[in-house]
Amino acid sequence: MLFELKNVHHTYLRDTPFAQVALRGLSLSLPEHQTIALVGPTRSGKSTVVDLLAGLLKPAPGTLFFEGDDVAAPSFDLERIRSSVGVVFQSPESQIFEETVGKDVSFGPQRKKVPLAESRRLVKESLEAVGLPYEDFRTRYTYALSGGQRRRVAIAGVLAMQPEIIIFDEPTAGLDPSGRHELLSLIKRLKQRHHLTIIYVSSGLDDVIEIADLIHVLDQGRLVSSGPPRAILQQASLLADLDIALPEAASIALALREIFPAIRTDVLNLAELEEELVKHASPTTGHIT
Repeated sequence: MLFELKNVHHTYLRDTPFAQVALRGLSLSLPEHQTIALVGPTRSGKSTVVDLLAGLLKPAPGTLFFEGDDVAAPSFDLERIRSSVGVVFQSPESQIFEETVGKDVSFGPQRKKVPLAESRRLVKESLEAVGLPYEDFRTRYTYALSGGQRRRVAIAGVLAMQPEIIIFDEPTAGLDPSGRHELLSLIKRLKQRHHLTIIYVSSGLDDVIEIADLIHVLDQGRLVSSGPPRAILQQASLLADLDIALPEAASIALALREIFPAIRTDVLNLAELEEELVKHASPTTGHIT
């Protein structure tokens, strides 16, 4: 197992009047080479889990394991995690700070003291991997990029550091439907091409339902559900109660349950919903029964 969290508790500003409990005995597993979604409403604990996985928070002994080793053990080198995990934040402006695209993407390799020729190769390969031709973009000013291009540059900067795991924190926020579709397709291609483990953080299921292998649903610092996409969608009523946005097809199916109690909610898209509706059509009239 790549990461394992076992009965993790975390409180910000502990022992102060401003204490806030973030995790309440959270246990979950994250296998390698899969796309794992962490889904939950605001203050469900998703950001705290991300900080733990990225090595930004210190866990209690015996609660967080990386490749079977206790991260809190004195002998554990946190650089193992920090060199393996890359994070793409919700706002690309928070991680793009160089004047030109080439300089920004090369920041990570240079910080790791990668030789210049190797750094250039990594920058070129990373930009090409996210669909930004190297010769066209390496000298462009980052402030002049579109929102979608900034996100791609942010991803390229993470790829150039050659991580094994990439965490995407609400990466489609603010994108129009076309940009959202392009970014999700890019994430799927990157996972396959680079054999990555993807951890995708989202407040709803719409982005992750067709790309995730495993979904962990969090609420108030606890794990409330876990499983593959269809198993999660079978609990559509629970998700709606938690104020977790459902994919369009599942949301429609849940609404139709008032009329058709037997209709399935584990439909991944509108085509599957249409097939499900046909099953409830009258065999003699063709009308929905």
